[in-house]
Amino acid sequence: MERLIEFLGDLFFKASLAYENFFEEKVKKNDTTMIAFLMIPLLLFAIILVAVRGFIPFEYKSIFLFFYPILGLSILIFTAGYYRGIQKRQLLGYNFKMIHLNFSKINLRDLGFNESDKYNLKLLCRNRKVENKINNTNLVKNKSAASYSFLFSLFHAMIKKGIKDLNTTDRKNFFQMLEDSFTMNGILINSDTLESSYSKWNSKLKNDENSIKDLTLIRTVFNI
Repeated sequence: MERLIEFLGDLFFKASLAYENFFEEKVKKNDTTMIAFLMIPLLLFAIILVAVRGFIPFEYKSIFLFFYPILGLSILIFTAGYYRGIQKRQLLGYNFKMIHLNFSKINLRDLGFNESDKYNLKLLCRNRKVENKINNTNLVKNKSAASYSFLFSLFHAMIKKGIKDLNTTDRKNFFQMLEDSFTMNGILINSDTLESSYSKWNSKLKNDENSIKDLTLIRTVFNI
């Protein structure tokens, strides 16, 4: 039983990735594709109901009682496999809810990113870990180091409800995501500076959000 659940977990895990890629690239393109995606299963279900209705003789209907326990057990096994797949899926990312961005319509070069960065940003938007670290080339005023404030603004725009006043657990998770996903003008992120840099950015955000020019630029490029 355990092997079966593990097998189903792997199956649902791989299926969820394939489904996510299809859903993000094809279904979410526009409202028409979304409506079609929702309507097709409903139409198929309606056709099946019409097709089988009235074809089962009354005397054979009692046979279905025998299959109810089997059906119930099958549902339990598939449910366990499904949630095992969800557990595996959660290990891929950082459990932040990202907004939907249509990257085919976004010029990321305006934010200092290249095509390779674009692919990895898409992975982050799907709550998945990057394959290659993204290089943040947006520099601070002295032109010698990359800006942490830019990264905070980027994810304040990308994460639903933003990253203002993150609690300790979410802040730790967020910092880990940055360390795993970005370099700062070719240099690894300094974890010792993240807390102070975030606190400074967070205070500025609370005092006057419009004063953060990076955030204004990012929202313009993302069209949000």
